[in-house]
Amino acid sequence: MYHRHLETLIVSRSHELEQLLESIPAEDNFTHRFCTSEHLTQERLEAASIVVVDFAAINRDEAFKVLALSNNDTIVIGCFSSNDFSMLSDVQHCLTQVWAKPFDDEKIRKSFSRILKEIKQREDARLNQVYLDTLIDSLPELIWFKDARGSHLKVNDSFSKTVNKTKAQIEGRGHYYIWDLEPDEYAQGEYICLESEEIVLDKKETCLFDETVKCGGEMRKFKTYKSPIFDADGSVIGTVGFAHDVTDLQNLMIELNIMIEGLPFAVMVTDKDKRITNVNQKFIDIFQLERNEFAGLWAESLLDETRKFDRSKKWAFDEENGSIFMHSHNRVLELHDEKLLDIFGVFTGHIYLFVDVTHEYNQRKKLLTDANTDYLTRLNNRRCLQEYINKRPLQLNTVLMLVDLDNFKEVNDQYGHDEGDRVLMAFADLLRNSFSEDKLFRLGGDEFAILLPQCKNPQQYAAILEKQFEIFIADQFPHTRVSASFGLAVGSDVGADFNMLFKKADTALYDLKRAKKMAA
Repeated sequence: MYHRHLETLIVSRSHELEQLLESIPAEDNFTHRFCTSEHLTQERLEAASIVVVDFAAINRDEAFKVLALSNNDTIVIGCFSSNDFSMLSDVQHCLTQVWAKPFDDEKIRKSFSRILKEIKQREDARLNQVYLDTLIDSLPELIWFKDARGSHLKVNDSFSKTVNKTKAQIEGRGHYYIWDLEPDEYAQGEYICLESEEIVLDKKETCLFDETVKCGGEMRKFKTYKSPIFDADGSVIGTVGFAHDVTDLQNLMIELNIMIEGLPFAVMVTDKDKRITNVNQKFIDIFQLERNEFAGLWAESLLDETRKFDRSKKWAFDEENGSIFMHSHNRVLELHDEKLLDIFGVFTGHIYLFVDVTHEYNQRKKLLTDANTDYLTRLNNRRCLQEYINKRPLQLNTVLMLVDLDNFKEVNDQYGHDEGDRVLMAFADLLRNSFSEDKLFRLGGDEFAILLPQCKNPQQYAAILEKQFEIFIADQFPHTRVSASFGLAVGSDVGADFNMLFKKADTALYDLKRAKKMAA
């Protein structure tokens, strides 16, 4: 906060005024001192903010000397008795106030107090002007104040630099002069500066405009805020404008759009609230949308409650190893969600990349399927069973059936491996007709496994399946003696250990096959 010291010089032979004025308190942020003297020096006059001249105490020449040496900012008060009023007409134009003698103490105090308040108001106004000038001149944006007729009353340094004119040249002048435009050129261009002023004056509220301005022979784009200035009675007496040059930003956006359009995959950009701000043409092509359909929409609004796109192309989501995939009937996209950060590292939005991985995904799925599937029967293989066991805890009442085809070696030996393969494929089809395929496994050769969670009657299943297989073999392969043996184990008997369950089922199968041989 500022501080001011006021020197009050009283030109008089008497200290009466000094004693009277010393009782008046100083204003906030001010101090003052009084000095009474009838001997004047230029130094004292130049140092004084207030000069009180008792014209009855000094001669006419001394009085005019005081007035001549006082500077323009000095407040000069003249004290006159009835005998001195003849001199008043010669000096009154130099005086701020006139005090009559003899003095009325109360009136003198009130009068001097008003002078102190006026000085404070003047200093406050000067400081506020410094605040305003410092503020607007420190900003890179263009700032201006206009009256209601459009004349520029005040501008900042950035404004002056942009139009290549001094503040003195600008203030008091209108739009065409300042921007070096002819009315015809303005009418034929994209300029809306004058029209936007009329809008603000009419609406009496702050408005935002996109304006085109010619600066130094080149066109610039500005985001411009314009607000009305109101007088004490509420009438609009002018406008204040604040313009931010977004030309480079718009050029950057154009370059960004060119880059996005050149990417080999679909792109969607959103703000931090996931409101869509931009997409490229590949996104439009893939998702069969028009630009005007999604502009400003929430990203989630493109998805229905089942997390599928609600257009003719349906997209299902799944997640594998931390990656999100979107599937349609003929395409697979890998979705990458990247956060956008500003220069300060503050989160400002998302950029979603939709990479077409259809070929790679299908190849990976095929390799995975081949690795876990028996090449002949297309049932799950031993490796798949092992992974299944490793990933899941053993549930109570889970039944493991191990199946072995009896006399299968005779088929290969007598009729060849092709015939043996047909028997294996036929048995696999029979299993598919009876059980869910994800619970069926070919362990190798003529060995199969059936895993049945929560199965209450496994012996009945095995008996039915064995009978069906006998009928099928008799019908399709009557020249063979192939049959099936089933070894069963139930999870409730062996606790939570798949290996023990497998060992028990294998023992049961071995005992059954041995019993069949002894019976034969």
